[in-house]
Amino acid sequence: RENLERLQDVRDEVEKQIRHLQRQAASARRYQALKEQERRLTAELLALRLRELDSGAEVHDATVRARELAMQAEISAQRAAEAAIERQRSVHTAHGETLASVQARYYEVGADISRLEQAIEHTRELRERQRADLTQTEGTLAELASHIARDEAQLAALGAELGELAPQLAAAEQAERHATQALAAAERAQQDWQQRWETHTQEVSGAEQTSEVERARIEQLENQLRRLAAQQQRLAAEEQALGAQHAEGELEQLTRTEAAAHARREELAHALATSQERLQQMRVAQLAAEGELERARAAREGAREELTSLEALQAAALSDHAGDTTEWLSGAGLAARPRLAAALEVEPGWERAVETVLGDYLEAVCVEALDEAADSLGALKSGRLTLIEGEGGAPAAPGTLGERVQGPAAIVARLAGVLTAADLSEALGARAQLADGVSYITPAGEWVGRRWLRVSRGAEARAGVLERAQRLKGLRAASAGAAAAASEAEGTLAGAREALRAAEAARDERQQALQAGHRTHAEALAALEARRDRATESQQRGARLREDAGELAHEHTATQEALALSRAALESASGALARLEARHAGLGSEREERRDALSGARSQAQATQMSARELHVRVESRRSTQSSVEVGMGRMSEQRTQLEERRRELAQELASGDEPVIQAQGRLGAALELRLAVEAELGAARTALEEADLGLRALDEERLAAEQRVALAREATDAARLAAQETHVRRAALAEQFAETRRELSEVLAALAPEAQVPVWEQSLSETRADVERLGQVNLAAIDELKDHTQRKEYLDSQFTDLTSALDTLEEAMRRIDKETRTRFDDTFERINAGLREKFPRLFGGGHAYLELVGEDKLSAGVAVMARPPGKKNSTIHLLSGGEKALTAVALVFSIFDLNPAPFCLLDEVDAPLDEHNVGRFCDIVREMSSRVQFVFITHNKSTMELAAQLIGVTMNEPGVSRLVTVDVDEAVRLAAV
Repeated sequence: RENLERLQDVRDEVEKQIRHLQRQAASARRYQALKEQERRLTAELLALRLRELDSGAEVHDATVRARELAMQAEISAQRAAEAAIERQRSVHTAHGETLASVQARYYEVGADISRLEQAIEHTRELRERQRADLTQTEGTLAELASHIARDEAQLAALGAELGELAPQLAAAEQAERHATQALAAAERAQQDWQQRWETHTQEVSGAEQTSEVERARIEQLENQLRRLAAQQQRLAAEEQALGAQHAEGELEQLTRTEAAAHARREELAHALATSQERLQQMRVAQLAAEGELERARAAREGAREELTSLEALQAAALSDHAGDTTEWLSGAGLAARPRLAAALEVEPGWERAVETVLGDYLEAVCVEALDEAADSLGALKSGRLTLIEGEGGAPAAPGTLGERVQGPAAIVARLAGVLTAADLSEALGARAQLADGVSYITPAGEWVGRRWLRVSRGAEARAGVLERAQRLKGLRAASAGAAAAASEAEGTLAGAREALRAAEAARDERQQALQAGHRTHAEALAALEARRDRATESQQRGARLREDAGELAHEHTATQEALALSRAALESASGALARLEARHAGLGSEREERRDALSGARSQAQATQMSARELHVRVESRRSTQSSVEVGMGRMSEQRTQLEERRRELAQELASGDEPVIQAQGRLGAALELRLAVEAELGAARTALEEADLGLRALDEERLAAEQRVALAREATDAARLAAQETHVRRAALAEQFAETRRELSEVLAALAPEAQVPVWEQSLSETRADVERLGQVNLAAIDELKDHTQRKEYLDSQFTDLTSALDTLEEAMRRIDKETRTRFDDTFERINAGLREKFPRLFGGGHAYLELVGEDKLSAGVAVMARPPGKKNSTIHLLSGGEKALTAVALVFSIFDLNPAPFCLLDEVDAPLDEHNVGRFCDIVREMSSRVQFVFITHNKSTMELAAQLIGVTMNEPGVSRLVTVDVDEAVRLAAV
């Protein structure tokens, strides 16, 4: 429905756009007329301006030539000044090189003088440092001699002390070894006593633990004996109070009632199955009809869309006679007449050839008589139009293109002079025999005359119009057929829907009857099962009581035997404890002796070890000192040798005297005299260079004056050229603008009056442009857009109709689904409710339970469980005990399982809160349902375990280690029987 509303909004919007485009189309036609006038006035104004510029260009060209001659004269004077400057620059360069050579020699002499002065100073400083080094070396040698004498005395003292400490160290190490051996013997004796003490402690602990365990076991067994005696008394009392209850007449009457209700239910179920099968067939038929309708509609829409697109493409290819021609055709009543392309029937494969030969004739309008149409041709002011009359004529001669075309006689006759050839080579080979006015055409559109060839390649405006025309004819027929098929499918679907509604009504009626039969049968079956359960339960309970009494007697005897064994074990553990107490005192006194001996041996070992360690430290300290003193003496001896060598070298260097310094001072005096001579040459070279520099600057000033005159002449020439260039550029720009008008300049100037002036034409052009601006924004594509929007409006109308029909169909389907959902919910609810009514009394031995809807709407209402066990009048299910809640939940779950059984059902200690009576009824109903559902249950109840075919238990023989034990009950019974 939202799509329908959006589609309606789109339709309204398209209608507004169509009205708006109609107004824009009128503005566009007015705009085109004004633009044509504007283009004409623009061309005439440009022609007038070009005529004015042509006369001014000649004057500017003469001025440019005069200025260029004056500039060339000034350039010659500038070049003469530049040549004189180059000659003077050569002289200046020679004097500069002479100055550089003299200056280089001056710098070399200065450098030699500096080196000699530095060498003299360095020699003097070196002599002073050598004297200081000699004095320092002699002082160091004296200090080394005193250190060496002191170290030799220390080495002698250390050797004597080490000789005294060696015997003392050997004696201390011997005493340490004896003390260590005594300590090891004492520790071994202590370990032996510790082992005997741990063994005694373990024996005492084991005897005490055995005593405690046996006492606890005896207490547990005595309690178990008292509990077994109480259970035997209770079972005996219950067996005396239990009596069989028999009501054979009532059971027979309930059995007959249940059988009759069951037969009626089966009959109603068969009738309902028949109705449902019929309903399913009707649904399949409806779905098939809906599918056929969708396919028919899809085929119809596909044909319409393809037809619309091809018609638009064909109209664009044939130009569709836009503008004044369209208006004339409408006025003459010829707008609906077919075009020639649609009236021709062309042999497949020759469409391209026919399009090449006919060309613009494919846009021609077919009329019945040219005379009638010619009377109104006076109303056609502009445009291009071709009219063709006549129906199809006789076939053309064999071998011509007209033979392959069926259409108006004029066109067939026009094609009769065109022969057909298989390919271009065949046409070229046969053109020599062609008569005047006869030609060949190939299927690819290659047209060959006797002395000419025309080829049609690539995409053209009219390429494929004939093929599309044939396709349009087929699509129109296909569209009509698809529309008829859609109408027929809609009728079939309406019939299928009516049949489906009748079948649903019959199904609902039979389903209600079946639900009533279910309720009747469930009530009868519940009463019968409850009566049977009570009788069977009494018998089974008596047998279980007798069996439990036998088990209790056997368990009582086994408990008494275990009690006697525990008492004997307790007496044995008490005697062992008495014997161990006598050994405890002796081991305690021995422990004190061993501890005192071990403590004395450990103290002696520690004292001897400390004494030996102190002597060892003293000896190692003296040895380390002796080694370091020997190393120091060796290092000082080497240093004394090196210093004595250095002292001899310094003495030799100082003995040479001051001869090097005197020689260096003689070379320094000669270098100073040479520098004075070079300074005189340097002054003469500088004077010659300054004179050459003055001459060069004078010539450079002359050149600058000549350059200024040339610059002035060039500026004047450039100004003249710029004025002439501006005139030529303006003329070229105007010529380019005039060329855009696509008119001939000579024709426009000839048409203008001699007195035509530019201001007058500018005024006319401004007025025309003002008229265009007053029109504002004009949509030049408004006419084409109007046609597109009109076609879109037609398409939207058809879509609106289809969408309205689809919405009705969808609402009908929603109503049908809602009705089916409610029906299925009622059926499921009643069947589960019937199951709960039937299973609740069986599990409780009476009472009743049912389901109740909480809410008005069935699809959103909740479901409440109402349950009342026998003998109770509870107002809410929360007042039931845990066992009663568990049985109520079991009844509801088993009712759901009856409706839709699962592969298996897992019950986790469901029977835990139940007493023995309820466990029996629970087991009976599980046994009955096990024929349809596989049960897996977790339980600790023996009665429930008896029900199972496979038992899986978990035991723990060792702490923390579990083990599975599996028993196949049937296999165990078979082995026991063997």
